[in-house]
Amino acid sequence: MIKNYLLITYRSMMKNKAFIIINVFGMGIALACCIVSYLAYQYDSDFDTVHKNGEHIYRVSVIRSFENTSTRFGYASLPLGEIMDKTFQDVDHSSLYTDSYSNFKREDDLFASRVSYVEPDFFQMFSFNFIAGSSDAIRDKSNVLISESMAVRLFNSPAEALGKTMTQVYGQELKEVKIAGIFQDPPMNSSFHKQGGLAFMNFENYKDEFPHAPENDWHQLGTLFIQINHTDRKDIVYKQLQPYIKNNNEVQENFQLAEFALDPFLSMAHHDRDEDVRSQTWGAPPVAAIIGSVIMSGLILLIACFNLTNTAIAISSRRLKEIGIRKVMGSVRIQLIIQFIGETTCACLLALIVGVALTNFLVEGWNLMTGNNIHLEVNYFDQPSILFFIIALLIITGIIAGSYPAFYISKFQPVSILKGKLKFGGTNYFTRILLCLQFAISLISIVSAFAFLQNARYQREYDLGFDIRGSLIAPVNNRSEFDTYRNALQNNPEILSIAGAKSSIGSFRMHEAVEHEMKKAEVDIVEAGDDYLKTFNLQLTQGRDFISNSETDMKESVIITENMATLFGLTQPLGKEIVWRDSIRLFVIGVVKDIYTQGLWRDRDALMMRYIPADQYSNIIVNAKAENIASVQDYMQKEWYKIFPNRLYPGRMLSSDLQTVTNLNMSVVYGYTFLGTLALLLSVTGLFSLVSLNIVKRMKEIGVRKILGASVFNISRIINAEFIIILLVASALGAWAGYTWSNTIMSNMWRYYKGVDIYAAAMAVGLLLTICGLTIGYKIYTIATMDPVKTLRDE
Repeated sequence: MIKNYLLITYRSMMKNKAFIIINVFGMGIALACCIVSYLAYQYDSDFDTVHKNGEHIYRVSVIRSFENTSTRFGYASLPLGEIMDKTFQDVDHSSLYTDSYSNFKREDDLFASRVSYVEPDFFQMFSFNFIAGSSDAIRDKSNVLISESMAVRLFNSPAEALGKTMTQVYGQELKEVKIAGIFQDPPMNSSFHKQGGLAFMNFENYKDEFPHAPENDWHQLGTLFIQINHTDRKDIVYKQLQPYIKNNNEVQENFQLAEFALDPFLSMAHHDRDEDVRSQTWGAPPVAAIIGSVIMSGLILLIACFNLTNTAIAISSRRLKEIGIRKVMGSVRIQLIIQFIGETTCACLLALIVGVALTNFLVEGWNLMTGNNIHLEVNYFDQPSILFFIIALLIITGIIAGSYPAFYISKFQPVSILKGKLKFGGTNYFTRILLCLQFAISLISIVSAFAFLQNARYQREYDLGFDIRGSLIAPVNNRSEFDTYRNALQNNPEILSIAGAKSSIGSFRMHEAVEHEMKKAEVDIVEAGDDYLKTFNLQLTQGRDFISNSETDMKESVIITENMATLFGLTQPLGKEIVWRDSIRLFVIGVVKDIYTQGLWRDRDALMMRYIPADQYSNIIVNAKAENIASVQDYMQKEWYKIFPNRLYPGRMLSSDLQTVTNLNMSVVYGYTFLGTLALLLSVTGLFSLVSLNIVKRMKEIGVRKILGASVFNISRIINAEFIIILLVASALGAWAGYTWSNTIMSNMWRYYKGVDIYAAAMAVGLLLTICGLTIGYKIYTIATMDPVKTLRDE
């Protein structure tokens, strides 16, 4: 019997090769999208699960309360690590973790070190697979442990790297270090992943790199991991931590803690992502990318299933006599249902083969679009769960696509079929609903593509309050380095202005509480030198700039942004007093336009600028015309290596932040364009099938109308009427859904964006209607102009 079923299925497919090929490839692409979205979901859910002790590891975080608002930080004061190691008996292992700003030098070549300082217990807590050397080598502060990719980058192979020495460069200091261990690179869905390789050194080296940091200073922050093997002791450790809030609050008046918290390591990356927690570790990918891909791939699969359902009905209309004869010969309804669902499942199986073949290409495209945020890999045999997912996907798809045709067609009575009384074909409410949903889903992707394209242009041209396209910034260690480097740069005529700063836009800034007339709020604080406003092209709206070398300005003058004036209700801000650190009295001498120091990702913070002397400079800021910025960057890099040959060039163009936003926008545009094109092609195929079936059903009616004098327009109107209504309903539904979907995604990604407007929706609907019109227009015109004799000949 199974052989007979398979034979019938094969013959049916051969009779309808065109429809089957179209549906197999359409369904194959939809299944490939589902596999990729499952890989993305698995990538996210498996974050950090590579570490065997993960369920027993916690990060000590702090919760700060300010003005009735609680904020979580993934940092703890460094002295707390030593206290826990010596006094907390319920903590089995602990390790501080903090990043280094050093470089590696091998002969004359410089490399980014990507070093993290850790304590020996780190490798007892976390799982790293060593392929050469041993993790015990971390106990020697002169050793460095590096990842396999870094070993290949530095020495071409891990075997050649082991035992070699390199020079660690921090500031003006040089130190020889020995490669004593090489481990496999952690997967990208790991908190410790670093692009380009990873390296670890003993935490004692932290004191060498930062020799001016006082001992037992609670201002020094890092990440603190602890391991509690007996999870029932976690609450005890939590309670033991709380008394040390006092130690922190006594020395950090502007960073008062409300609580120490223990963040479970396995959920840490997701928690950091959801609450935007500041930390030194790699966070989980944006939730919108994961959930969005799952939802959109599911919708694409539904379109493909609807399409296959409509095609199955269209094909089955030509098999009514076969169905009637089989019923007369004794076939029961369940056998026909199994036959039709089986045929649909066979088509889905072919589609699955196509989908699996296409998955690798889609994964490469996904990785290209998402950059460093998500990196998917396809390995079916090392990931048993994906095989179960694929099998389940095949079964579910076959049932969804084949159930309605099977149950609908198998219910017909053989007498009605064989007497020719059964009028089967055309459209019904169910097929109309399916078609409407197909086009509505297609419009979600098309509207989103247009919306993100508009948003990319909007954000690219957004006024951030300073000249981001013409600005570069590079850190220096002291005034001597600043003066030497500035003198070298002044020889370049393309450089329009140079300024110095201690903290700046585009680099580290203090974020502290200030007060005005009993109102307290936190603001960004920039410590700037001469020509700072000119170099960043900051626009004064009131007051004046700092006066060069003015002792008064250094002691008590500040320039604030307009939103800081609004925050404190300063309608006439000039001359108003601002109190900083409870006792430092400052007076407003100028107001500048709002500055977006966080790009467009978060709310713009209020900001004030203080004037500092040149001997405090730690940043050099350079301004040039936007069209010259790349050549100025090259010039700065060349001069840097002439002056500081042992240090990697640290400068960067601030426009790279804008480029990041643009790249993200365009990657979303490409993704939605692909999904929208796929959905539209599948929907148009379904529309073509229904139109063809509707014409076949009404062929005699068309012939009679032609004989009675109906025009081409009248016949086209009669055939098109219901499809026009379907498309109009789908357009309204899809435009609304696309609007809601796009705005939801954008609001989760950015604070400042351009949502969907009437133009994006109109362009998407116009594109949909144009393609649909071209798809069915020719066929309807052909039928409408056909000789009526041909349509009535059989009668």
